[in-house]
Amino acid sequence: MATMLEKLDEIRENIFRYLEARIELFKLETRSKVEEGAVTGTYFVGLALLATITTIFVFTLLAAFLNHVLDSRYLGFLIVAGFFLILTAIWFFAKNGIQNWIRNTAYKAIKARQDHKAEEKSEAIRELMDQTRATMQESGRSWEQEQQRSGAH
Repeated sequence: MATMLEKLDEIRENIFRYLEARIELFKLETRSKVEEGAVTGTYFVGLALLATITTIFVFTLLAAFLNHVLDSRYLGFLIVAGFFLILTAIWFFAKNGIQNWIRNTAYKAIKARQDHKAEEKSEAIRELMDQTRATMQESGRSWEQEQQRSGAH
């Protein structure tokens, strides 16, 4: 009878360790996601800043080149400004289409990442369940052997 209580106590301890491990895993995953978001956000803000500065210089050079080719002081800048005015109008009037495209793209990226993480978690849970079954089977065999020994005496 004592060995049965010991086995139940061992199972209870394993369950508590499992729960503690899950809580710690949740904390680590949360911290990891926050860190990943901060690092990725900072990276893309820097990238966007550099891309913006580069774009400004490239279009300024294009306007200066057009001024040279057209032998004008302002016509190149007017052409580049017109291009951006047209681009802004397209962006403004195609609001719903652009928002839907951004939404769909973001959804697909997030869904793919979630599916990948779900597969990893499922695999980890399967491994943990296999380990738990093996431990319980070993405990069951040990208990049966104890019962056989105590019945044989």
